[in-house]
Amino acid sequence: MIGKVLDRFVPQESVLHRFMREHLLVMLCRKAPVTMGAIVVMATLILVTLQPFTNPYLIWGWYFCVTILSLLRLFKAVSGCSGSVKPLDERYASFRKEALLMAVLWGAASFALYPQGEPLYEVLLVLSIVMIASASAANLAADRVIAEINIYLLLFPAAIRVMIVGDLFHAVLSVAIVLYALLLIMSIRQIGSLLQKGIRQHGELGELQSRMRMLLEQTPAGIFHCDTDLKIVECNRVFTEILGVSKEELIGLDLNGMKDRKLLDIMKRVLGEKRTLGYNGPYTSMLSGKKIWISATIAPLIGSEGELEGAIGVVEDKTREHEALERAEFLAYHDPLTSLPNRKLLGDRFDSQIAQAGRKGHYSALLFLDLDRFKHINDTYGHNIGDELLKESAARLLKVLRKSDTVCRLGGDEFIIFLPMISENLTESVNHTLLVSQKIHKTLAEPFYIEKHTLHVSTSIGAVMIGTRGESLDEVLRCADIAMYHAKRLGRGVTSFYEDFMDEQIKKSIRMEKELADAIEQGELKLYYQPIVDISTNEVVGAEALLRWEHPSGMTILPSEFIPVAEESHLIHRMGEWVINSVCLALKRWESDGRSIPPYVGINLSPKQLRYNGFFEQASGIIESCGIDPGKIKFEITENLLIEDSELARELIGRFKARGIGFIIDDFGTGYSSLSYLKKFEFEVIKIDKSFVGDILKDKGDIALVKAILDIAKQFNYRVIAEGVESREQREKLKELDPSILYQGYLYSRPLCEAEFLKLLEKTG
Repeated sequence: MIGKVLDRFVPQESVLHRFMREHLLVMLCRKAPVTMGAIVVMATLILVTLQPFTNPYLIWGWYFCVTILSLLRLFKAVSGCSGSVKPLDERYASFRKEALLMAVLWGAASFALYPQGEPLYEVLLVLSIVMIASASAANLAADRVIAEINIYLLLFPAAIRVMIVGDLFHAVLSVAIVLYALLLIMSIRQIGSLLQKGIRQHGELGELQSRMRMLLEQTPAGIFHCDTDLKIVECNRVFTEILGVSKEELIGLDLNGMKDRKLLDIMKRVLGEKRTLGYNGPYTSMLSGKKIWISATIAPLIGSEGELEGAIGVVEDKTREHEALERAEFLAYHDPLTSLPNRKLLGDRFDSQIAQAGRKGHYSALLFLDLDRFKHINDTYGHNIGDELLKESAARLLKVLRKSDTVCRLGGDEFIIFLPMISENLTESVNHTLLVSQKIHKTLAEPFYIEKHTLHVSTSIGAVMIGTRGESLDEVLRCADIAMYHAKRLGRGVTSFYEDFMDEQIKKSIRMEKELADAIEQGELKLYYQPIVDISTNEVVGAEALLRWEHPSGMTILPSEFIPVAEESHLIHRMGEWVINSVCLALKRWESDGRSIPPYVGINLSPKQLRYNGFFEQASGIIESCGIDPGKIKFEITENLLIEDSELARELIGRFKARGIGFIIDDFGTGYSSLSYLKKFEFEVIKIDKSFVGDILKDKGDIALVKAILDIAKQFNYRVIAEGVESREQREKLKELDPSILYQGYLYSRPLCEAEFLKLLEKTG
């Protein structure tokens, strides 16, 4: 009860600074054996001398209480000094209650044990209480309030009891006790004020140092401080872990001995120019030789009077991020099995070298190779043997080509060989291409010795001669593919050149352009919606709007057939406006009808739409006029757009993001340069192209690439959607790689018309 009363009128936090409470407890713990022993001795003396003059039950009860309380306080003090696990506030509250209870017991002795009529023993009792009060004042002076309350409880009851006797001697003694009490209180206030001030300043300094040390050690970046001579003065734990050496080895280390002169020059510039500089690049530790990739910011350390005291550096280990970027970029440009260039790198080289050949009037050629009966070998001997065969085939192909030629693995057992800048003469170019193809047939016809197996393969080759008209790689590959299958029909192991039949294709495109213009006017375009699902919860977290052309002939034409025509004829702007408007109206309609709606709907954008000068105003105007939440719309763009029009894309993405409209990278992995641009754009989601998901169960290269993409996505805090998930096995494999991934595909649902899509949402909740 005493503690509750005290807590109400003297809140613990207002009594003493936290550090002072801790300091006082430690001091009392150390003094406890002496102080508690003295109290027990004093109580024993009172018991022995006053027992004849007082009620025995009363004095023995009082003695028992004082002794038990003293032993209890002694036990707590000893255990507290040895390291109590109880919180400081709880320990200090217990100390206050016990101190006050002890004061009450001794104050009560003035009345309960007072030997009236025995002057000698009266003085002995009063003197004992005065001594207890003096000791309390000395020990508790740092806590002025508790000390003063102890004086009141100890001395004022004694003064009152002495005054009650009524004679002159006792009156004088009572006044003396009161005066002594007041003197003690004044002394306590003066001493306590000085103690509190000194301890508070010491405690605040200690707390500040402790806090700064805690911040230094727990900062998730390496921090170091060096003097003007570039010798390390202080560093934190993370810095030692980054460099792979102990703190003892680093303190006093002279950074002038760094092997990386570029970083050393930056640090010298920081000290010389007194300005902050940064460094991002490789670093080799002076002591451990550990090679890492770091991001460092070095700033001058300026004293209170403006003098240079050294420098402070913040260092982050970017090795994993850098390696992941390098690995992902390598996998984006190379086949992980053979390390040959892949389709993306081939496209890069093709575009630049064909442009150069066109300027110089040279012919080039492209060969499409397919290993005959490779599937039979794979099924018979296993995928490991098949992989080794592909790697050995790649090595042999490299040996028969010029350094300027490119060998690319397209996938499976298909290889592409690009022969740029052959000759200005067509006949010479054809003859050279034939010679290369003969060398290829010969080198691949030789036996392969793999793990005690002797394997024999042949290859069918489709060849396309490339003139000076700037043919696209896609078209050349299509023609070469046709020629390769013609070679297989001729009996395998031969080379077939492509024959031009493009006239019919051109006529077909012109016909489709006219029909597409009519389709927009006559409402033949329809929107379908494919759900996007959380792979762990199977919850619909979005949808992609997919365009279909319901042709009057009864056929449903996919975008891959009519979008290229729309882009060439500029119908893409009208079509894109119709799609955005239709999606927004549908969302508004669903919301008004109280239906379940997906968190967002993704809309595919053509690069030509983004290049349209008024596209931002057009799209944002539609969304605003429909009165829907802009966050319900996300635009999907292909990564190639980031390369072709990076500045335009960055500007538009920023403007749309300011309106709350997010962006998704579609078909990620099919472009060839987007990795270097990821940091520049504020995307929300990456979509892994379905071509990588399709063979994820059997193609190690696709697994490696998907892992790399997931790693990159985590580095940039992007969500990932896997496209084209068609089997439970594919879903489980993706879930194994990353349980936070999203997916879409026929496994969950095919693209649905609006009515079917709404039914699905209602069914799934």
